[in-house]
Amino acid sequence: MEPAQETFVAASSGDWLTSYGWPILLLFTLCVVFLYIWSYLNKNLERMKAKEGRYMDADLATYLGRMAKAAMIITVLFLLGFVLSQTWGDFNDLLWEPYLTIFIQLAIIFMVVLFAGLIARILRNFSKRSRLRSAGKGVQGSSAMEFTSLLLSYIVYIGAAVLVLVVLLTFVSDIDAMEALSAFWEENGTKLEALVIFLVAVYLVIRLINAIFEDFKFRTKKFNPQVVDLFNSMVRYVFYLIAFMVTVFILFSVMNLEEVGMILIVTILVFISLGISLSYSTVKNIVAGLAIMNTEVFDLGDKVRLGSDLVCEIVEKNLTFTKVRTEDGETVSIPNSEIISERVLNYKRSLAHGISVAFEVPIEVSHGEVEGMVKRAVNAVEGLMKEPSPELFAMDIVGPKIRYEVNAYVLDAMRAKKARSDLLLSIQDALATDDKVRLKS
Repeated sequence: MEPAQETFVAASSGDWLTSYGWPILLLFTLCVVFLYIWSYLNKNLERMKAKEGRYMDADLATYLGRMAKAAMIITVLFLLGFVLSQTWGDFNDLLWEPYLTIFIQLAIIFMVVLFAGLIARILRNFSKRSRLRSAGKGVQGSSAMEFTSLLLSYIVYIGAAVLVLVVLLTFVSDIDAMEALSAFWEENGTKLEALVIFLVAVYLVIRLINAIFEDFKFRTKKFNPQVVDLFNSMVRYVFYLIAFMVTVFILFSVMNLEEVGMILIVTILVFISLGISLSYSTVKNIVAGLAIMNTEVFDLGDKVRLGSDLVCEIVEKNLTFTKVRTEDGETVSIPNSEIISERVLNYKRSLAHGISVAFEVPIEVSHGEVEGMVKRAVNAVEGLMKEPSPELFAMDIVGPKIRYEVNAYVLDAMRAKKARSDLLLSIQDALATDDKVRLKS
């Protein structure tokens, strides 16, 4: 009896090792291996980020680390479910066998998304390096490598989305995924092909327009680079909006909801129109800015007088505001709509800037004496032009005095205020030191 019992125990032990021991040992071994790989990744990930190569950069290294960890977690979960199914009958009957296919499909979807992201990042890395090489050579616009890499990355995302959709359709037992896709493509393939061709054409047109604006930015003298970049962005967003609306309409038409798509597009256009109408002052300033730049009323560095009293130097021209520096050294931003509605005097384009000083002397002082005194005062002031020469005019008789006005000219408009002050002080000194004027006052 004892030998039979020993044989039964040995057999039971062998069955247990076959049924439970080896799966648990495999799970334990893989956990140890994955923990070592996890530790290795954490330890060397920063070194991989710092060591950028032709195919690797910091972003790609981070993504590879996360992808490897996700794959290890999925594998451990799958093995844990397998071990439980071998050792726990209820788990096998209620969860493992009924839902194993779904688990595998979800794992496939997850890995497809991860690999699509990896391939897309590699392609974008190629695109970035191509762009940097072109920029280093001073080449404007995108290269063929950059465009091809970006296009392939989008194709990878689209292919991954289609594959995920096929896998999801297999969840529905009554639907044959391939047959459903075939019927869908026969019905809507022409629309989708037209949409893809349209989007590619829009992308190519945007790249072409970007290259044109970049070339124009370095050739034009009327518009500063910021304005050209702003126009480039505006045109680009207009094309994006057109592409978005066409895409929305085609996708809704695929679902036989053309009316809903049209209502959505009209709603978008209404909101855009409301936004533009609410930004009337900004639009007004932009139009005024374009008019100022196109007519070249002034250039950067010009000294101008805006309105009747603001004398300043043009520092920067933008679409909505013009930045100026006043005689006091203050930097002021003036809306373009205000500038275009005021009178603008460009001193740089004028041959001379006139200044005038009025004063009064007793009527008993002869004109010759006043003229001589003024001539000495004018000669004592630096910065006044010799041609046209200063002029003296009798303006009015005010009681026992006669009012004179001296007109002189300077080349530098920013020095006009100082020159007028110097001329006024010089005339004051001349009047104070002239004996004839003092005796007759």
